[in-house]
Amino acid sequence: MKIAVFMGGESSEKEVSLRSGNAVLKSLQKQGYDAYGIELKENNQILPFLENEYDLAYLVLHGGNGENGKLQAILDILGKKYTGSGVLASAISMDKKRTKMIAESIGIKVPRTFDKIESINTFPVIVKPVDEGSSVGLHVCNNIEEVKKAVNVVRNPIIEEYIKGEELTVGVMNDRALGVLRIIPKAADIYDYDSKYKIGGSIHEYPARIDNKLYKKAMKYAEDIHIELGMKGISRSDFIMKDDEIYFLEVNSSPGMTETSLIPDLATLQGYTFDDVVRIVVETFSK
Repeated sequence: MKIAVFMGGESSEKEVSLRSGNAVLKSLQKQGYDAYGIELKENNQILPFLENEYDLAYLVLHGGNGENGKLQAILDILGKKYTGSGVLASAISMDKKRTKMIAESIGIKVPRTFDKIESINTFPVIVKPVDEGSSVGLHVCNNIEEVKKAVNVVRNPIIEEYIKGEELTVGVMNDRALGVLRIIPKAADIYDYDSKYKIGGSIHEYPARIDNKLYKKAMKYAEDIHIELGMKGISRSDFIMKDDEIYFLEVNSSPGMTETSLIPDLATLQGYTFDDVVRIVVETFSK
């Protein structure tokens, strides 16, 4: 079986994708798989899927067309096997607003969303892109003027209530939660891009030392979202814990696999190494 690891792309998360992709490729080759890497360029995202030979496309693409279902649709048309969620689940999970609506419909608490600037009646609020990850373009706004400035620079913005609390994340692999991790940013009040991807930018506490009932609730919420959206393989749901309540923020259909990423940490709670996770993904999607 020949495996092509697709990475890069056109989104603001391209550099993270390259780091994740190279880590996955290194693991595959170390484990004896016939694998090679393909970097998607901004102006050449379709031809690599047509021109290269592979039995399984291992997708390590974050944001943009790699995570919104468009490239998954191409692979479906080609009849190629690929890792991760399919077209519909990818498209829905990429839209933070739509995902929150679905989460709320199955009984999961979410921060309030404001459709118009004029409707904001509490501060601070968060302004962020509705369809980007890695905390790219995230703004904490304390007044209307700051909101207006943020909305002008953020593409497809979503405005939501800023709930200050403990940052939690839960990984799910093949419909089962791996565990709960608490994120403690070192230099920032919020888990921003630098906190995520700079080595030492945050402390990862896993398993999270929180109330057992809340731990189980976060696990269940992540599984429920994964299953309700029809996600496949690995997903990662982010939450805020405040006043003994869990609030869902977003779910990632293609979580990072870098040296500072959260899924590899969470996998250890089930006894899995990084190589184990990569192998399980291959075994799941090559059938």
